[in-house]
Amino acid sequence: MKLERSLIEDFFRNLYLRKGGTRLFLYHMVIHNDIFENISPQIVLKEGLNYKTSTKWYSKSANLFPDLTERFRPANLPKWIDFEVAFGVDLEVDESPHYRFPVFSDKILVFNRDISSDLFAYIEDMYDGGKGRIIEGLPSKEDLMKNYWASMNTLEDYLNNKPFNNPEVYIFEQVPAKLIDYIE
Repeated sequence: MKLERSLIEDFFRNLYLRKGGTRLFLYHMVIHNDIFENISPQIVLKEGLNYKTSTKWYSKSANLFPDLTERFRPANLPKWIDFEVAFGVDLEVDESPHYRFPVFSDKILVFNRDISSDLFAYIEDMYDGGKGRIIEGLPSKEDLMKNYWASMNTLEDYLNNKPFNNPEVYIFEQVPAKLIDYIE
């Protein structure tokens, strides 16, 4: 079992894109403002990146309606798929400063962000007084959550097939500090 895990770790540590053999990196924005808790880059570079040290800018769409998330969670999913410990990352550099690190794990999943946006519209509708203007024409929250789970791909499957254009990427374990670069 230890050898098997080592082979998996080696595979993901050295995951290369099919085109050009470039090492694949993931990115996590660093936000410094008064709205979110600001975590010092020195802490991340010392302790690693996890749900406690990550930027809260990234929403966790599965946590918008936790009861629906659990109700429609596919049976027999591994226990490590837990949105309480997940945090968001990007496949491309969006802004600076940011953290950069190589793909290192198989505990990275990709969901369809367009479905997430539709789920978030239900939250916006509540703030709009529940008038339904924002969600007019959208599927029900229940159908959206079913579709959200159905959109789930491993990172490798997503990169190979690109089943949708707007990926929402989550890591379900800590990124070791030694893998992280802080880029201003």
